[in-house]
Amino acid sequence: MLLTEKPKTAVIFLGNMGVGKSTLLSQIGGNFPSGLAFMTGLTKEVTEQVVCLNGEPVILIDTPGLYEANNQATQANGLKMAEALRRGYDYKLFMVLKGTNRGITAEDLALMSKVSKCVRQANDAKVEYRVIVNQIENEDIYKMYEERVVKDNFRGIIDLIGRDQYELDIEITSVMLVRTDEAAVKGMQLREPIMEQIVAHTPTPVKVMDIKADNNDPKLFAAIGAAVMTFFAIGAAVVRSSKRESQKG
Repeated sequence: MLLTEKPKTAVIFLGNMGVGKSTLLSQIGGNFPSGLAFMTGLTKEVTEQVVCLNGEPVILIDTPGLYEANNQATQANGLKMAEALRRGYDYKLFMVLKGTNRGITAEDLALMSKVSKCVRQANDAKVEYRVIVNQIENEDIYKMYEERVVKDNFRGIIDLIGRDQYELDIEITSVMLVRTDEAAVKGMQLREPIMEQIVAHTPTPVKVMDIKADNNDPKLFAAIGAAVMTFFAIGAAVVRSSKRESQKG
């Protein structure tokens, strides 16, 4: 199929600044200049490119990060994200998060909360997201994420935040983990696993309210921060225990 045909489907990567959205999009045929290397470059505007995926023209959309130190910039980024989701495509939505050694950051979970509350399918049903946890720095952290988020698609931490009276109303259907330490990056091929995620994801038309983000939301960050610390402290303990047992063996 010729790329001159107007694409109906868009693959959009949402996430905070510096999580590697541009780099991952470039792995599947995009040419997003801010993604030249892991952990470098910041996208400031919504950019899109047409690529051919499985013989079909598809739009790849890169977006700026949501939360910045400057609250005015954060609010502007929320409006840019909403605008990117109002372009009339059927969307495949991906959240890109940073895999730190302390677990998912409160800012990343806050982004998931804000976006999920403002975006719905055209029939008012929840939108399904796929999550990519990027920039995982070593095998131990990778195993922690396998144990704590991959097995249940973030359900455990979402439920924990809900018990703190701050609902994270999001439907996650798959979680992909990406290591970026030297041992893992050598010879790493990301195109195929990312393509598998894209092909398996069903596109949907969406309706969008303005994404109103604010750095000064103590209730949100307190609830999410406490849940993150509890959740991943347990996960780290499980990984350490498993590692000790394997060393004994």
